[in-house]
Amino acid sequence: MSAWQEHADALVKELTRKAVLAPSWREAFATTPRHMFVPHFFDNDQRVSTGTPKGLAVVYADDSLVTQIAPHPGGGFYWPTSSSTRPSLMAQMLTLLDVTDGMRVLEIGTGTGYNAALLCHRLGEANVTSIDIDPTLVETARARLAGLGFRPQLVAGDGAAGVPGRAPFDRIIATAGVSAIPPAWITQLAPAGKIVADIRGELTSTLLVAEKTGPHQVRGRFHDIPGHFMWLRARADHPLRDGSDPAARFDFTNPTQSTTDIPADAFEERELLFLLQLAVPGLGPISKHLPDGGEGIFLHSENDYSWVQYRPGPDKATVTYGGPRALWPAIEDTWQRWNRWQLPSIRRFGITAYDDGRHRIWLDQEYAVILTSGDSEPVA
Repeated sequence: MSAWQEHADALVKELTRKAVLAPSWREAFATTPRHMFVPHFFDNDQRVSTGTPKGLAVVYADDSLVTQIAPHPGGGFYWPTSSSTRPSLMAQMLTLLDVTDGMRVLEIGTGTGYNAALLCHRLGEANVTSIDIDPTLVETARARLAGLGFRPQLVAGDGAAGVPGRAPFDRIIATAGVSAIPPAWITQLAPAGKIVADIRGELTSTLLVAEKTGPHQVRGRFHDIPGHFMWLRARADHPLRDGSDPAARFDFTNPTQSTTDIPADAFEERELLFLLQLAVPGLGPISKHLPDGGEGIFLHSENDYSWVQYRPGPDKATVTYGGPRALWPAIEDTWQRWNRWQLPSIRRFGITAYDDGRHRIWLDQEYAVILTSGDSEPVA
C-alpha cells in the first residue's frame, strides 16, 4: 500500500470516528488523493511541499490548508486567496447535501478541485459543474481532475451568478462564504433541490441547508457548524468581498454617550454575534482594543464607518458612538430581544429567501418572522 493511501485510510477512520462522514462518501474520501490537488501549501508564508513525508502527513490531516497567497495591497505581508477546506467540514457539508445517484450538482468555489473530485467519484463527472472567480485555479483544477480521469464542467466566473447554461441543479454546494443566498442560485435550483452554504459576516459564520419550496423561494434552518470560508468575492487576487481596500475614516467628533447593562462577555457569545450580524448589516470585526489604546470593545460598520466604543465600568458600561448611522441602539435592541427570546441557539433560526433578493429570518417556525428584507428590519 502506498504512503498516501495509508494516510487517506487513516483520515477516513478519523472522520468516521468523529461521526461526520456518511457511509456513502467513505469510498470517495479513501480513493481520492488529496495530495494531487494540494501539491504544496503555505505555513506562515513558507511554501511546504507535500512531496515530503512531513508534508504528505499534513495534507491528510484534518486541517484547512492555505494553497495560494498574494501580496497585500498595503505591503508588508501576504494574504490567502485560496485554500483547501478541512476534510471534516467538507464531509459534513457533503453529508448535508443529501445526494442520490444521478443528481446534478453545482459547486461554488472550485479552489484546488479536490471537492469536485469527491463529487465526480460519487455522482459521475457528467453531473458535476464547478465555478470559481480565479481562471488560474480553474485551469489548474481541470488538469488535476483530468489526471484522475474526471472531466466535469468547470467555469471561470462570478459564483453569485451560478451557471445558468447547466441549470437546473438538484443540489448547490458553496465552499465560499456569502452573507445571503444569491438570487441566481434559487432560480437555478430544481424543485425540491437543496443548497448547502456558509452564511457569514465578519463576526461569525454558520452552515445553512435550504430547500426549494416554491418556484421563487428556498426555506431552511441554520446549523451550528462554523464554515469560515473565504468570501465569494469580486476579484481573484483579493480575498475581501468587494475587492477594495478602503482606509478607515472614523469621525470621532460629536459623539453620543450613554450607559448600558450589557456585560462585556456578551460580545463573545457566538449566538449573539450570529444574530447581530443579521440584524445590524455591515458590522465589522469586533476589536478588544479601543482606538485610543484604552480598555474596552470597539465595534464599527464597514459600510459607512459608524462606530461604537464600549468601556466597562464598576456598575454599568459607558458607551459612546457616532458616524452616519447610530449603531449602538440597534446593537442594544438586538441584545434585549435575544434575552427576551431566552438566548436561543443558532439551530432555532431559519430563513426563507426569494429570488428577488428578499429574505425573512424566523425563530422556530416560519410564521415567527423576526427580521425581514435585505435591510434586516426588526419585526418582533
